[in-house]
Amino acid sequence: MAVAGHPFTHGHANGHFVRFYEAESLLVDEVADFAERALRSGGHAVVIATPAHLAALASKRRGFGCAAGMDTGTTSRLVTLDAEQTLARFMVDGWPDEAQFLSSVGALMARVAIPGGAPVHAFGEMVGLLCERGEYEAALHVEALWNDLARRYAFSLFCAYSQALFSSAEHSAMFEHVCAAHTHVLPSEVLTRSDDTEAHKLVALWQQKAMALEREVERRARAEAALVQRERELADFVENAAEGLHRIAGDGTIVWANSAELDLLGYDYDEYVGHPVSEFYVERPVADAIFQKLAAGETIRDELVRLRCRDGSVKHVLLHANSMFDQGKLLYTRGFTRDASDRIQRQTAERQRDALFMNAPVAAALLSGPAHVFELANRRFRELAGYAELTGRRYAEVFPDSQHGEEIGALLDSVFLRGEPVVREDFRIDMTRPDGAFEPRYFTFHFEPLRLDGTSVQGVIAVAVEVTEQVRTRARFEKSHAERERLVAELREASRAKDEFLAMLGHELRNPLSPIVTALRLMRMRPEGGTLREQNIIARQVDHLVRLVDDLLDISRITRGKIELKKQTVRVADVLTNAVEMASFLIERRGHRLTLDVEHDLVWNADATRLAQVVSNLLTNAARYTAPGGHIEVVAAHERGGMIRVSVRDDGVGLAPDVLPRVFDLFFQGKRNLDRAEGGLGIGLALVKNLVEMHGGTVSATSAGPGRGSTFAIRVPGGRRASAEATVRGPQDALAALAFGGSQAHLEGRSAEPGPHRTARASIRARRALLVDDNVDGVQALAELLKECGHDVEAVYDPASALELMASFDPDIAVIDIGLPGMDGYELVRRLRAQHASRDCLFVALTGYGQDADRQRSRAAGFHHHFVKPLDPARLLSLMDTLTRRSQSTAA
Repeated sequence: MAVAGHPFTHGHANGHFVRFYEAESLLVDEVADFAERALRSGGHAVVIATPAHLAALASKRRGFGCAAGMDTGTTSRLVTLDAEQTLARFMVDGWPDEAQFLSSVGALMARVAIPGGAPVHAFGEMVGLLCERGEYEAALHVEALWNDLARRYAFSLFCAYSQALFSSAEHSAMFEHVCAAHTHVLPSEVLTRSDDTEAHKLVALWQQKAMALEREVERRARAEAALVQRERELADFVENAAEGLHRIAGDGTIVWANSAELDLLGYDYDEYVGHPVSEFYVERPVADAIFQKLAAGETIRDELVRLRCRDGSVKHVLLHANSMFDQGKLLYTRGFTRDASDRIQRQTAERQRDALFMNAPVAAALLSGPAHVFELANRRFRELAGYAELTGRRYAEVFPDSQHGEEIGALLDSVFLRGEPVVREDFRIDMTRPDGAFEPRYFTFHFEPLRLDGTSVQGVIAVAVEVTEQVRTRARFEKSHAERERLVAELREASRAKDEFLAMLGHELRNPLSPIVTALRLMRMRPEGGTLREQNIIARQVDHLVRLVDDLLDISRITRGKIELKKQTVRVADVLTNAVEMASFLIERRGHRLTLDVEHDLVWNADATRLAQVVSNLLTNAARYTAPGGHIEVVAAHERGGMIRVSVRDDGVGLAPDVLPRVFDLFFQGKRNLDRAEGGLGIGLALVKNLVEMHGGTVSATSAGPGRGSTFAIRVPGGRRASAEATVRGPQDALAALAFGGSQAHLEGRSAEPGPHRTARASIRARRALLVDDNVDGVQALAELLKECGHDVEAVYDPASALELMASFDPDIAVIDIGLPGMDGYELVRRLRAQHASRDCLFVALTGYGQDADRQRSRAAGFHHHFVKPLDPARLLSLMDTLTRRSQSTAA
């Protein structure tokens, strides 16, 4: 399709043409006409264009002069190439490579441009693509390569640029370079039928400059409008900024301030602007110093100042300011003020918090990371660690494992890894005192995980509260509690001993009372002159009671410090003689063999009565705890150091090791049997110890163990007579005559003529009565009484005799003492009932113990009745009168 007035029709068929186009449709028509002219003349056409332009050209190919072969991209005379792909063949690192250009585009033109042949028309849009990418210099270089190629081969070249690529003034020079690279410049609108190349070029330049000027005017108009808008927005932004802004003239007068600054201080505009800025500073020197710095060109950054508000209050603000100068002259300063009240409050709170932390009465520290590095540590914690500074140190460095860091370090690891708090109480740390000595101190450690982000553990908060005084107080309390428990136990033991003492006292006091009561009854039943035996019994038992009471009174006087010793020079032998006489009754009764070994020249300066009482108590103790027929030995000898030792040794029950330290305690009684012979009041040995110590002496007790006898010894200061007699051992003198042995002779009861009482009871039915008691006086007195009343009586002193006599005597009633030696009354009654179950016999328990528990125990053992000493004879006689088991003939 031909275009009216097209330059290709006016002698410009050859050359290098350029088109600056605005409408792409016109460009496509022009390229199609350019290619058609070559093809209709039998020549070649080469079209290198964008895919869009190639597609538009394809719709116009049917009108070309050679229709055959036009449906393909390449024919023998028409070649179409993609401009982008063709560029890629010779562009190297963003620049056209000449060798690559020749091997691609140059090779194509060499094939189609035959010398002397038909015309060749080539259209290239590659330079336009380079300019669209901003690579104008590369486009000019491609134009130069085309020009070099045109000097080798004969062809006409048509190039095209979009007019929009040169719309700004900055592109005017590039536009002129592009025009200079071509032989023909075709503007967007061509003068009709004009072949003046220079005119066309000027028109194109004018069009480009006009367009550029129009675009520049539009751009500047838009820029001015944007500038006005920005100034308006900036003014609004500054006026309504959240921070206070102000401008101060060179003379220090405020010339402008925004609303934020006025609101910050509470002033109206006229009350603030136009006034010297120094009027609003609390400290005038501060204002002067700041203005001097600004006048010197310095910049003020975050200066904390205090300004006076309209209501008279003071506001802390942060000032940031600098200056504006003109030829060295200060024009004004501009400043920014920010309310620092929150910051001051925060800083105050932080200082208070830091002061609280650093001066807390407990040790506190903050450790970070798995290595537990100290970030903070207050004074108390530094004192605890013994360092003036801990920041940056690892816990393991401050507290090595050799001290106490191992356990605490393990707890820190646990808290950091598990994220759970841990408390370690009463942890001991040996700290150095000012005098250099070590002092144990106790702390309770609290370890809390530190989570700065709320999730992961970054460190550990360690707090150590000293509990040394609490630990010591608790220790004292525990010690006091233990002491209290000990005292309570001692009081409990003392109470128990008291109870046992009272029970034993009652028992011991009843023992002599029983024969006394019985003897008195007999004395009433007999005629005058026949009571000598009973009087002796009463005298002995009264002596026994007197000794019991004396011992109690002595202990009482000693404990109250009321006893006085009547010291005189006395022979030791005389003291021992008196002691043996005092204990002889019990020794004789139990059939013991007594031997003495005494040095006769020994003397004491002592209270003879009290020391005789001491040795008598030792002999009585030995007799009680030695089986009948045993051996007791008394030895008195002089020792070094001016002491005389008197020992009492027996072969009795002995003492267990745990009993030895307590045998001299008041009211102490070892394990007792019901046998009365083994059980005093627990005051005899205590009395011995007190009396000996009052004489400046000592006491001791030894034993090889239970069943192996005991030795009690006293050591009292003494000496020897100046004219000492020869030591005598054996029965030659009065002392030796006191030594005796063998079995005790049984006290035979004498027969008496029936008295008035017996005659009065002759009509009473006689009963067979078996009496079993180891108290010879008591059982004999009771036997005499029952015989006087007409009963048939047998009295024995041990369980074995009772078992032997039971079958032959066949009693109607058996009165059995509970406290028998070897076998108690409970066991004896069980055996008697078992051996003679077919016979009827009334069993009566006789004892010094009368509690309900004692009565229940005797009843459980098989006793029918329980009588408490001293026995009331009338009650026993009344009980015997009720027996109807045997006939009168049998009872007789």
